[in-house]
Amino acid sequence: MFESFIATAPAVEISWRDQLQPASWRGIPFAVLGSRGRFGRRNAVHEYPYRDTPWVEDLGRSARRINIIGFLVGDDVIARREKLIAASESPENGELVHATLGRMTVNLLECEFEERWDKGRYFEVYFSFIEAGQRVFPNATASTANVVSSAADAADAASLGSFVARAEGALTQGAAVVKSAVSTASSWAFTAQKLANDATNLYHSIQSLPGTFGRYFGGKRRNKLDNFTGAIQATGSSITQLISLGSVARKSVSNASSILISNATNLGL
Repeated sequence: MFESFIATAPAVEISWRDQLQPASWRGIPFAVLGSRGRFGRRNAVHEYPYRDTPWVEDLGRSARRINIIGFLVGDDVIARREKLIAASESPENGELVHATLGRMTVNLLECEFEERWDKGRYFEVYFSFIEAGQRVFPNATASTANVVSSAADAADAASLGSFVARAEGALTQGAAVVKSAVSTASSWAFTAQKLANDATNLYHSIQSLPGTFGRYFGGKRRNKLDNFTGAIQATGSSITQLISLGSVARKSVSNASSILISNATNLGL
């Protein structure tokens, strides 16, 4: 029965007054009459011709600004005021204990005191604070895209250097072989062309005919030449026809030599 009562009992709410914290600036306490705070976002408003609504660019949270109206009272009010003045004139940021916002790191923008004869030992003080952040300097960071690109360039250069180093000997030997082949092919073509253009090739063509034609043609006597001419005519061929065949063969050799030299030169390239 007792346990059931504890379980169903309403939670005790903390009163507003119990949540208030004693206000102080840099550890120097003061009483609070009231305060105002300004919060929000930093916005850049862009307005354009012939457009009814603007475009509002959000630039992030704005700095929090706190304005406090406080007071000092007592026979030691002057000494306490001097401490607050010294704290307000100190450099860098400091700690503010706000009655409802709690502890904050702020910079003091302005501090005013008001003292009146009719209020005697009562001084009013006006604070204007702004939220302070940590001093952070920009840091240089490497672009990942540039790092990857640089690494790729280095890999390309390394692979190219390795290939050239390994293939240099083979390329040098291959160039020597190609040069030798070009020289040999050119020599063969030159020899064939020279043989084809030799004026005596017609004589050798006839002299190498089968039978006694060549022997008769090589003789020095007239009767042998006459016999040779008759023998040629007996075969159905003439000297003119043999010369024509020799010319055609010489042209074929010349064309083949030109093709051989051209192919060999292209191989060298």
